[in-house]
Amino acid sequence: MQNPDFSLFNDNMFQKTRSLIENISPVAGMSEINMSIGEPQQDPPAFISKMLSQNKCDWSSYPKVKGNKKFYDDVKYYLNSRFNKIGDWLNPLDNYLLPVPGTREPLHMLGYCVRGTKPEPIALITNPFYHAWRAAGLMTGSNIHLMDACSENGYLPDLSKIDEAILSRTTVMYLCSPTNPHGVIASEEYLLKALKLSRSYDFLLVVDECYIDIWRDNAPKSILEIAHKYTENGQKKLANLAVLNSLSKRSNAAGLRAGFLCADPDVILSYSKIAANGLALVPTPLLNVSAEIYRDTVHNKMVREHYNRAFKIAEQYLKCSIPDAGFFLWLPVGDDIKCTKLLWEHMAIKVIPGSYMAVANNGTNPASGYIRIAMVHRLDIIEEAMKRLQRFFQNIWQEHQIND
Repeated sequence: MQNPDFSLFNDNMFQKTRSLIENISPVAGMSEINMSIGEPQQDPPAFISKMLSQNKCDWSSYPKVKGNKKFYDDVKYYLNSRFNKIGDWLNPLDNYLLPVPGTREPLHMLGYCVRGTKPEPIALITNPFYHAWRAAGLMTGSNIHLMDACSENGYLPDLSKIDEAILSRTTVMYLCSPTNPHGVIASEEYLLKALKLSRSYDFLLVVDECYIDIWRDNAPKSILEIAHKYTENGQKKLANLAVLNSLSKRSNAAGLRAGFLCADPDVILSYSKIAANGLALVPTPLLNVSAEIYRDTVHNKMVREHYNRAFKIAEQYLKCSIPDAGFFLWLPVGDDIKCTKLLWEHMAIKVIPGSYMAVANNGTNPASGYIRIAMVHRLDIIEEAMKRLQRFFQNIWQEHQIND
C-alpha cells in the first residue's frame, strides 16, 4: 500500500541520473569525478572534533525543540554581523527562530503547517527546482504550480505573470536566493515583490537561503533585511515569511545536519508543536558546535575564497560565464542527456542533466540544454575536471555535434 502522490518521487534528479549512466562504463584508467551533487569536499572548521570530545556529557540529554541559550546567542551574533543587526530587531529571538536539522525536513514540515488553510490549495514551486521543494509542496496537500526560471526572465520566476486566480488559492511559495542551480542573487526589489504578494494573498513565503554566504563579489541580502526595511509600524515583523539557513554549504558541514528556521512567531509555534511530537531535533553536542560555526567568519571566508578560485579555473579552461553566488556551474550544452552520458563514458565525470532538475511546463522544459556541475572538490581535482571538460568539448562533443 502506498500513497499515490509518492509517484512524484520517482523522478528524483539523482535517481534518474544514476539510471541514465548505470550501464555505461567510463574509460579505463581515468579516476571518477562526481560533480553531480552539492556536497562540499573541503574540510569543515577544525574545532568541531575538539568541541564534540569536550562535551561528551551532553549526549546523555534529550535535545530540546528550542535548543539552548548558546545557540541563540551565537546565531544572534551571526544575524547582526551578516545582516545589518537583524538579530537585535527580532527580539526576543527565540520567538522568531528555531534550530533545525538542515533544510530538507523544515521544507517539508512548513508545508504541513499551512495544510488545510485554503480550499483547492496551490503550492508555487520554482522550475527548475531542488527536488525537496516539490516534495515539500505535497505536504501542503496542494496542487503544484510551476514557476519557470529561465534565461528570458533572468533565471528568476516572473512574479508578475502569476494569475490572480492562482495567487488567491496559494498556500505556500518556495523561492531560493541565491538560486540553485543558476547562482542568481534575487534583488531587493524582487524579494520585496514576493513578500508583498505573500501578504496581499495571505500565503506563506518560504525562502531557502542555504547559499547566501557563498558569493563572488557582492554579498546577497537576506529577505529578513527586506522585511526589516519595509515592515510598517503595527505590522507583524515576519508576517507570511519563513527563512531557512543551513551550515551544509557555507561551512562544509553537510553531515552535521544543522541550521535554523526564522519565521513569524505563529509559524514558529506551529512548527514547534510538530517538532515536539515527532521530528528529529538537533542533538545538543551538535547544536553547540553549529552555534560556534555561526560565529566563525574566518572559515566561511576561506570557503568563499576557495570557490572563487575554483570558478576562475573554470573560466580559464571553459571560457564560460560564472555565477554571482553558490557553487554550481550552469553550462549550456545543447543535448544535456547525451552530453551527460558521453561525459561519463569518455571523461569519467558525473554531472546532472538540467532537464532532470525541471519538468516540462506548457510544453517546454526550462532547464533543458544545460548541465549542472558542482564545483565542490579540491582545487587540484577541479583543475583536472576542467581540463577534461575542455578536451571533451573541443573534441568528442564537437564530433558528435557534427555527426548529428
